[in-house]
Amino acid sequence: MKIKGLSTTVIFEASAVNRDEKLAGNIASIKKLSRDNGTYSFMSRAFLRHHLFETLQVLHGWEGAPVTVNRGSQRQSVIQFKFPDANIIAYPEMDVFGFMNTSVLDSDVGIVRKAPLGMTKALSMEPWQADMAFYANHDLVKRAVERGIEAAPNPFQKEEHHSFYRASFTLDLCRLGYQDIHLAELPAELAEWIKALPEASPTDLNGIDSFYGEGVEDATWYRVGNNTKAEGVVGIVEDGNRGRVTFVVSPEQRKIRIKQLLEAITNGLIIHSSTENYGAVPVFFILGALKVPVPVFNSYVKFKNGFIDTNVLNSAIKNEYVENAWFFEGALPLDAEITDKAKRWSGVDDVLKAIG
Repeated sequence: MKIKGLSTTVIFEASAVNRDEKLAGNIASIKKLSRDNGTYSFMSRAFLRHHLFETLQVLHGWEGAPVTVNRGSQRQSVIQFKFPDANIIAYPEMDVFGFMNTSVLDSDVGIVRKAPLGMTKALSMEPWQADMAFYANHDLVKRAVERGIEAAPNPFQKEEHHSFYRASFTLDLCRLGYQDIHLAELPAELAEWIKALPEASPTDLNGIDSFYGEGVEDATWYRVGNNTKAEGVVGIVEDGNRGRVTFVVSPEQRKIRIKQLLEAITNGLIIHSSTENYGAVPVFFILGALKVPVPVFNSYVKFKNGFIDTNVLNSAIKNEYVENAWFFEGALPLDAEITDKAKRWSGVDDVLKAIG
């Protein structure tokens, strides 16, 4: 696999709707960071994850994975995804965003999956100027007074910031659709859960050797999916109490997930908070197919007199990790010609062809 990752840096225009704790009781603050040249608002990675998944639910019907409550030894309740029912084959959410389960079924064995999709914060590209707005519930007060009810406004304040925001999404193609779990202790309940699945056919195993490597024949494989089509397979190797459990999404399903994810990111995310709905619709983005899954464009997308600084951006595109690049020039145009290595965006299919 020559292409090991995809990374896109997106610019969108919005207000700071991912808020922080309240100040002085009735002042709603925004999330912000300080640098030597000013203070910048941001939207957190968790906020972007939530709204990206919400967009994929609406756009492509992604189903939320089941959760459970783990009652710890200190009687502390921990809400977590219900592994193995919630696995990377049955739920794209588990595949793309990762998860942690501190105990598998009734054992003390924990499972951690690092997310193949890495995200930055959405950081404002223009400094916050300490903007503050005052609000009050005048309409409700008016209605109350009209009905003879004594009422007075409840004023409140909000820090506000409207800006262009920059965020990057980087997908590790070597881990998407694949999870390899080595267990010092293989829970009997997990082994039973796997063995209750139907056995995989040779056709179901097509393409998994590119991930699994040598020893595919050493595992016993089971299929996950409907009766006519497997969405993936689960392999198990038992060695006494130890074991190796491997989940592999089918090549077809993996390709579908890449396409759906890119469609959401490049067309726009739902961001609707406290009735403010700006969305995260790109006014510019640059996307690359890479030898290594790192956000090579994140620090190189900058403004220059109301345009995208092409001189800086070309430096990133020349990075040797970048095999192919595509750019979308919307409401924020480039200030000069971009290198021939980057092509104008014409859709997700070009990216899928580059991946192979």
